[in-house]
Amino acid sequence: MGELLLELLPEMVGLLITPGAVIGCILLLHSRAPIPNAAAFGAGFLVVYSMIALSALLGGASDPGATSPEVSHGAGLAVGLLFLAIGCWMALRKPPPVAKRPRLLLELDTAGPPKAFVIGVALAVINPNLFIMIAAMSTVSSSHVGTAAALIATAILLLAASLDFLIPMIVFAALGERARTGLDRAESWMLGHSRALSLAVLLGFGALFTVRGVVNLS
Repeated sequence: MGELLLELLPEMVGLLITPGAVIGCILLLHSRAPIPNAAAFGAGFLVVYSMIALSALLGGASDPGATSPEVSHGAGLAVGLLFLAIGCWMALRKPPPVAKRPRLLLELDTAGPPKAFVIGVALAVINPNLFIMIAAMSTVSSSHVGTAAALIATAILLLAASLDFLIPMIVFAALGERARTGLDRAESWMLGHSRALSLAVLLGFGALFTVRGVVNLS
């Protein structure tokens, strides 16, 4: 079990680093119903990740060694190469003169819980972390830890993904209006450095997954 969690550590960190999710959550904490709206937004992400996890578990991830290590390492390598390709494409593009919120995040200004949930689902589907979750569940499938350990590993992955929403919500719930200044600064910083953050995630994790996949397959 410990060895599996250690192997999944890069995926856990990747799921935790989701700038769009954090920015969206902070935006919704400024709404008339901050906690319900932010919770609905986060639930949209978790539904997508949970569906991936459930599909993997029903497909055999809960059975020891249901997926061969070669398939698992190949999936990780594919994710790494995809991230490197997207990162290189983004690096070659001319950056916009002024950092702007993505269009979907602009829609959050007038969102209630139902709309926030739908936008959360949409952002989760187009987010690179979708592929990180797929690679993580492929690693679980190829492990020999048994059903209980596979379920625990999956729960930890989902918890890592949920921290993007839980941390801002807990800070807001604990400090109320006093938290707004700090959260606003975090949002402004992430918007101003969105390109650098995206490149760091794509190229950093792309290189990590690629090297790991090549080493494991060789």
